[in-house]
Amino acid sequence: MSGKIPVKEALELPGAVFIDVRSPYEYRQGSIPGSLNIPLFNDEEREIIGIAYKENEQQARFKGLSFATPKLPDIIKKIKKLSHNKTPVLYCWRGGMRSQSIYTVLEMLDIPAYRLEGGYKSFRRFILAQFSSYELKKPVFVLNGLTGTGKTEVLHILAEMGCPCLDLEGLACHRGSLFGHLGFKEVRYQKDFDALLWNRLEELKNAGYLIVEGEGKRIGSVYVPDFLFRAMQEDNHILLTAPLEKRVERLLKEYTPSTDSEKEKVREAIFSLRKYLGTKTVEHFFSLLREEKYGELVGQLCQLYYDRLYSESKPEKTNFVLTVDSSDTRKAAEQVKEFVHKTVKERVYGRT
Repeated sequence: MSGKIPVKEALELPGAVFIDVRSPYEYRQGSIPGSLNIPLFNDEEREIIGIAYKENEQQARFKGLSFATPKLPDIIKKIKKLSHNKTPVLYCWRGGMRSQSIYTVLEMLDIPAYRLEGGYKSFRRFILAQFSSYELKKPVFVLNGLTGTGKTEVLHILAEMGCPCLDLEGLACHRGSLFGHLGFKEVRYQKDFDALLWNRLEELKNAGYLIVEGEGKRIGSVYVPDFLFRAMQEDNHILLTAPLEKRVERLLKEYTPSTDSEKEKVREAIFSLRKYLGTKTVEHFFSLLREEKYGELVGQLCQLYYDRLYSESKPEKTNFVLTVDSSDTRKAAEQVKEFVHKTVKERVYGRT
């Protein structure tokens, strides 16, 4: 088996399992979706080697050897176990010594494996190149609506019904609002968001259309690629509506803090609203939070802050192709699905 394999070929390799031999910190910053982290060095060891490398390259190599040698039998054992029904593809940052050293041992033991040419860096370049030339040629249906109208829930129900849905907030681990990080334990970095998004688009490449939730250019700390954001701005907008009481009920289920830590995060988010709402209003919100009057707090946040932000959810600002009452999210999803399928069918067969 040849050692090096290009990114595109590796991604198309049947039964491939990507093994990231970088440190846990590097892996958390960005990795190939579905890859397993079997690090040659831990974070502390990598830092020590990095410092030594600046002073004396040969000494750094010996230091790396002393760290790696005791671990190799266990690392090889894990990879060998995976190789029974999959093809291991090793990678480090640039396809250098870390993946090369492990590959060499595997080769000596006749354990089949590949080494990703250019490492994770080449994978990252591949994703960026894909996005820079990506052409979304299928219609995109965008679910818009004020906070609490159940856009995400409707999207998930549509996915359960078999509709091709793109859950950007799920990929971003953020709901795209001031309080959007609450309830998510994982922090998503741009590199992983891009990789997961490309992966999902590949899964849906043969679909006749896409359904997404309306988002801004930025979702938490990550940014939506230009080609997708343009499509979301230009394509078919569907408006979901619901009474304020229903919206508050939904938001309480998602955001009500259950621990002191969560309560503090809510407080921090409210504090950041001072420049928009003024100190007096924010102090009033703090009072509602302390007294655990969450229903009042959420209702007033909707009216005084969120509803003013969602200009794209106002009929006078956006030309909606469909307006649906989403008080019952399943009924709303059924209406959306019926409309989308009818619209796509009419476009395919040229009927109006």
